[in-house]
Amino acid sequence: MTPAYLAFWSSLCVATVVWELRRGSLGLRARWAVAVAIALPVAVLTRLLAGDEVLFALPLWAALALLVPGLPYAVADARARRSIHTADGTSASQAR
Repeated sequence: MTPAYLAFWSSLCVATVVWELRRGSLGLRARWAVAVAIALPVAVLTRLLAGDEVLFALPLWAALALLVPGLPYAVADARARRSIHTADGTSASQAR
């Protein structure tokens, strides 16, 4: 992860959240405008000022480790979906 990449996504997220809190939902055009007007210049300036050094490197198994906290919610959601279909009298194969 390079500083420019981190700066791009963090500035994009901050600008999107601030915009949505003040004005409401962003449309597709507004999201692209935010990305081009705010996040891209921040990423370019960060790349010029900070360089291309890697901030931190993650091993491949780190992606799986980051998904583990969400596993109970995914299982509970699947169970709830299955119980709704059985309560309606439809099977899971008929619902798809």
